[in-house]
Amino acid sequence: MDLPALGIPSQEEYVARYCERTGKTIRASDFNFYLAYNMFRLAGILQGIMKRYVDGTAASSQALESGKAARALAEMAWRYAQKN
Repeated sequence: MDLPALGIPSQEEYVARYCERTGKTIRASDFNFYLAYNMFRLAGILQGIMKRYVDGTAASSQALESGKAARALAEMAWRYAQKN
């Protein structure tokens, strides 16, 4: 996809804008932490969706597919957590 044509900034542009708006400075190693943290957080949410699917209380017809993504996302988060 042509992300600039869609108005989606590059990772570097996004981080620069975030820093401008928050007054924070994010180093590359910090950014890996932010990615890992948020991926783990989302993996936990997906795990909860899977539990609701298993219990038969899921509200979404896509709960099983969402729940199946939890492990892959947690593994990706771990890879980011291990980067320096």
